[in-house]
Amino acid sequence: MTDKQRFLIYVKLGYLIADVRKKNGVGVREAVKILLEKGVIGKLENLETGYYLESGAYLSEVFGFPPP
Repeated sequence: MTDKQRFLIYVKLGYLIADVRKKNGVGVREAVKILLEKGVIGKLENLETGYYLESGAYLSEVFGFPPP
């Protein structure tokens, strides 16, 4: 994994954490727990999926966090 890929993963992960927090009214730890339980972090870190290249809004919808 390159530094650029790692950076993109962290940016998308930050977006998803903020999105889950906002939509579920939870703290950072609970949001991360939700993402881990849904397998989102593993899928995001798997370079073969290409999810790290997608927009945060797209990822929220794909992983089941649609807009309210």
